[in-house]
Amino acid sequence: MPEEFPVLLPAPEEESGVQERRGLLARLRFKRLSALVAWTMSVTLATAAMAIAMIWVHPENGEWQDFFRGIISDISGALAVAFFLSPVFLAIRSFANEKFGSIADYAPMAGYERFPYLKFIERLERCDDLVRIMDTSSSILDVTTADGEEVDERRRCVNALVNLLAGDNEVGVEILLLDPTSDAARQRSTDLRDEGIDIAAGVTRNLALLNGIRCRLPDGAQSKLLVKLYNATPVCAYYRVDDRASIAFYSLRTSSEQGAHVDIALKEKLGKIVNDHFRDVRADADTVDMLDYLYGTLVVGRRKEHVAWVEHAGKLYIGLAGVRENPVAWTAAPSAGGGVVARLQAYRREDSEYRAMRLIPWAECGEIGLLMDTKYGVEFQVVFELAPVGAGLVDGGQTVLPGQVFANGDRSAGAEPGRPIAEA
Repeated sequence: MPEEFPVLLPAPEEESGVQERRGLLARLRFKRLSALVAWTMSVTLATAAMAIAMIWVHPENGEWQDFFRGIISDISGALAVAFFLSPVFLAIRSFANEKFGSIADYAPMAGYERFPYLKFIERLERCDDLVRIMDTSSSILDVTTADGEEVDERRRCVNALVNLLAGDNEVGVEILLLDPTSDAARQRSTDLRDEGIDIAAGVTRNLALLNGIRCRLPDGAQSKLLVKLYNATPVCAYYRVDDRASIAFYSLRTSSEQGAHVDIALKEKLGKIVNDHFRDVRADADTVDMLDYLYGTLVVGRRKEHVAWVEHAGKLYIGLAGVRENPVAWTAAPSAGGGVVARLQAYRREDSEYRAMRLIPWAECGEIGLLMDTKYGVEFQVVFELAPVGAGLVDGGQTVLPGQVFANGDRSAGAEPGRPIAEA
């Protein structure tokens, strides 16, 4: 059983280099594929040109040999020139694209009245380098609050993002959302109160979606997704795909989705400024990783692991998957004498020691299970109810140890007092 968490993500200083190497490899693969397509088209066009020439000229009998010699000589000369000059042309084009931007993609600036869904989806579907999203809460990642055409647009965005993460590529996806517990989140919620937007609720839905996506990704793909929550004054919404970005500065009583967006190349001054701001926020000491925000750390002895947790009706519950996924937490199962002592450490919550009171199968969790699903976007196998160490339950005027509490809170007929319940 592991005693420490494995390091899943590189340090902020390393992330930039990793992403640069991934982007370089992706661009090299794209260039090789482009060259193959170009040569295939050249051969096809040459063959078609030869066939047309044969039909058009149609030499007389006895002249076919001279005709083919002329055709082969012309084609060979053209291929030789193309072979020697193509690298020169490619180098010139590569230098021009690197210096001035791609002719096809380069446009200094374009404006949109609202978030350009179609443009963003198209870029996601052909992305080969990096996606960066920074917002307070992201409507683009929330399909539950939309109606009409927006539902389809948001679903397409989410599906494109999932396909990108699950695909066989080296694309990285980095997302920054506003910490719901921050003063900035409360202020922004006040600004958008008339619009019916609550930042904390929006971020909660975003995190449930992203955590569900993370849990369902293939092995090895989870490290491609980086989600953090920042605790700072929000400046702008930033949606980058490769070398283009859509930027919206926050307006009073207007969500970033509905506000005006500027579509810009990252080589432009504004693009560089916002991208540098993203990196500064991501590396800030007060920016917390999604896993550290959502999950608590359950410490049993000297071992520890992440566990899901919620509070309901003044009680604390933790959700567990199988023994393989949560080997440490399962050792805190109810047992005679009150169970194993476990310490729960959670984001912005005072550390406390607990004992497991009872196991509740997931199918019987009811409202507790709904809270878990709303927060984490995934289901669990069982839920533990925890009670602070030293807290006892009064049963008929007598103190009952936590390990002696029955699954339904009452003694079943024929059950012996003091005997712990069987685990569900």
